[in-house]
Parts: sequence; structure tokens; C-alpha cells
Amino acid sequence: MKATATELAPGVYWVGAIDWNIRDYHGYTLPGTTYNAYLVVGTEKVALIDNTYPGFEKQLLARVREIIDPAKIDLIVANHVEIDHSGGLPGMAKLIPGVPIYCTAAAVTGFGRHYSTEGWNFIETKSGDSVNLGGKTLVFLEAPMLHWPDSMFTYLAEEKILFSNDAFGQHIASAARFDDQLGKDEALLHARKFYANLLTPLARKVLKKLEEVGTLGIEIRMIAPSHGVIWRSYVADLLGAYVNWSKGVSKDKVTIVFDTMHHSTDMMAQALAEGIMAEGVDVKVCILKDGKVEGTHRSNIVPEILESKAVLVGSPTLQDEVYPTVADFLSYLRGLRPGKLEHKKIGFAFGSHGGKGGAIHYITDSLRTAGIEVINEGFEVHYRPDGSELDRCFEMGRDLGRRVKAL
Repeated sequence: MKATATELAPGVYWVGAIDWNIRDYHGYTLPGTTYNAYLVVGTEKVALIDNTYPGFEKQLLARVREIIDPAKIDLIVANHVEIDHSGGLPGMAKLIPGVPIYCTAAAVTGFGRHYSTEGWNFIETKSGDSVNLGGKTLVFLEAPMLHWPDSMFTYLAEEKILFSNDAFGQHIASAARFDDQLGKDEALLHARKFYANLLTPLARKVLKKLEEVGTLGIEIRMIAPSHGVIWRSYVADLLGAYVNWSKGVSKDKVTIVFDTMHHSTDMMAQALAEGIMAEGVDVKVCILKDGKVEGTHRSNIVPEILESKAVLVGSPTLQDEVYPTVADFLSYLRGLRPGKLEHKKIGFAFGSHGGKGGAIHYITDSLRTAGIEVINEGFEVHYRPDGSELDRCFEMGRDLGRRVKAL
């Protein structure tokens, strides 16, 4: 096949692959994605940075061939073990026997758990290690748990390009290779969803790594992540957004998340939303369904929570338990722990039942586990809410709106 490489800087090329069809990846809905890999051509050596998902090797090799014969690659940098970045590595190791593969010690172990690595020529790297390609110097920076133990960044000193692997990425399939081609707002929107779903529980590590980069005096002109567009025009906006997301800086906004059987919980959600809006506070109402409809999947909802000061979760009680879609969402929320950032979030549970109830107790416990400060023990109605109960929901919404503005 034929495919075109994209030049980032003299001697630096994007040679990755575009996956137009993927719609789900580890529980995350996405409109396609890219598996970014980069070729850096020095006067003495040529390096391939990162790789691609299994089945997309032909795209990568076709783009490399536009520049050089792939067999002439002198070294490979493997920033991360996960197969969407390393799936093509076994083929490269066969194509170029003995090629040095630069990665962290944790990555050596990780690759051994994914592939048959007998005969692979690993070069273990630590922060500050470097390799000279001839006029182009690659410097390695360990980044454990951003987002796997093996992760690292690679910095091209002369061009001030940070190859950040998963950090600063976005899941999007697009003809645009750069942030200014896609547009700042859209690029940041996809970056926010990526952060909310993958990096929220690692916020402290993100802040620490950004601080470390600043302490080292590393100037970043361009960020080339492993998914999505390359940042060249809006680097400062992206870095600022990452700091805010990692600290939990949010808006005067409430996200209401719920599912409903016979619209009783739905009626409560609407009344709560009206009360919140009456206080001039923004609100996003998200119904949980099968995720096939835009905005109903948990991965589309957590970015709204990331920028909200308050979270309300509603559920009917089914067989003495929380509704299945809500249970799924709460499991996801507990893992992300969005309330444990520097800026707190508040919230409570609501719902309806036809027997003894109890779903709100499960929700309340889950909110607390997710770090969200529960401001009351929730509100649960029997069957359908009557006028007075809807009035109470409205007033609870107003009270929440006032609390949000006071945060």
C-alpha cells in the first residue's frame, strides 16, 4: 500500500496509522483514533519512536518507506508497552534483527509478558539518558504511571519536541495532523475526554511530572503524543488545561447522571435541574443508556463531571439493588476518583422505588469512595413523585446551586 508521511520539522516525520473504524477501546467510546509513530533522521542514525496497533503495520511501513528503507532504521524507542503502541514491534524486530530498542526497565518486563522477546536487543533507559543521532539528540524522561509503570517521554532537544506517548493525546481519526488544522476548541475537547477517562486518578503524578519538566528547564515547542493531533500552536493552552484538570479546577456547573424505568427518576432529575438553573448555575443532565446514543455512555459523561463542582446520581431500585446501568457508571466513577483532586466536588443521590428502596444508599457510598463530598443522605420517593416531592427536588436543586456558587 501507499501512505504519506507528514513532516513535523526538518528530519522529523509522523509515520503513524489512522484507524477510522474503531468505536470502543477499554470501555471508552471514540470516533476512531490514530496510532502515532515518528521517524527522526539524524546525520548518523535514524530512530523510530513508538509503533502501532496490530494490523496497522502496513500503514506505518508505507509512510516510513517514503523517507527511507525501513531496514535502515538504526534504533527504536518504545515509550510504552500497551499494544496500541507496540503491536508492530515484533514485526520490526524480525525485519531488523538485533535493532536496539530503548525503553525503561519496567518496559522490558512488560514486553516479555506480551510477546516472545528472545533475541530482542533492549537498551534500558533512565531519566536523563540520551542518544545522539547526529545533529539530533533524544533525551529520555521516565514517566511511571502516566499511565502504565513502564511509560516514558522522549524529548528531541534541538527541535524542542516532546514525544509524550499517551499524555496529551486524544482519540480522534482525522485528516488533520496538527492542532491548528483541527481547531483549538475541538482539539481541547478531545483532549479533555482523554484526560477525564484515563488520567484523572493520576492527577498528582501529572502535576509532579509537569513540575519536574519545568524544573529541568525543558522548553517545549511541540508535543507529539501517541494518539490524535500534534500540538504546535496551542501548546500553552494544552499545558494550562492539564494543570487545571489535574487540580480539579471546575465551573459553576452541576452534572446530573441517572437512568429510569418508568420516568419517575427522570421526573426528579428534571425538577432538580430546574432548581439548579433557577440559581443561574449551569447544569448537564445525562441519562445512562446503552451508549449507542451520543452522550449516554459513561466515557462521554465523565468529562462533564471533570469540569463540574457538583455531581448528582439518580437510580430506581431494582430487585433491592441499584439499576444496572447506574451500577456500571458508579464502578467507573469510583475508579476515576474525580472528587479527590485539589478542588473538591459535592453531590448527593436521588431516585425512586416500588418496595423498600435502597439504591440511594449504594450511590451515596460510591460517591464518597469517588471522593465526592456528600451534602445530604439523598432523596428517594415511592413509585412516582407527587407535586410536593417534585417541589422538594426543585428546592434541593436551588440549595445545591447556591452551594456551588459559594465553592
